[in-house]
Amino acid sequence: MQIQAEADRTGWRGAAFRFCNILAILCQTISALAIATMFTLVCIQVVYRYILNVPLGWTQELSVFSLVLSVMFGMAAAFWHGEHFHVSLLRDNLPPLPGNILRFVGRAATIVFLSIVMWQSYTLSLRAMRQISPTTGIPIGYIQWFLVAGSAAALIFVVMRTLLWRNVSAVAEYEVGEDGK
Repeated sequence: MQIQAEADRTGWRGAAFRFCNILAILCQTISALAIATMFTLVCIQVVYRYILNVPLGWTQELSVFSLVLSVMFGMAAAFWHGEHFHVSLLRDNLPPLPGNILRFVGRAATIVFLSIVMWQSYTLSLRAMRQISPTTGIPIGYIQWFLVAGSAAALIFVVMRTLLWRNVSAVAEYEVGEDGK
């Protein structure tokens, strides 16, 4: 496996791994910052609502927007790392060939689903640009772009994992190396 992993670090496969790893780190960073923002906004909301008795409406909206951002980009990173929710009970109990066929069918269905979500989110974002958030004044279409971007990143990851099929297990080896570094 070491020779195969080394071979995959060069050429288009290596470039694809590096690109997806960088994109996954970016998605994880965005998700973590959105969670930190959401936590901060909820704390501010609690202080103003229950201690100062002066509720702030904009903190609620921005925390919901942060939640959407963290979920969409966290979901995308989970696809690259193979940590997204999936039911593998049937596939794991099948012989290799039918199991691989079932995995491919599942990935193809995921690609179709993410493509539909991305396209519908895009069309919804265009229509929602005229709808303004009541307390922040932000056009809702901008928030819909979180769905478009997160779905696009997830789609890239699923497509790349499918193209790099025979070496999908090398993703983890590529990230940490054979010697664990």
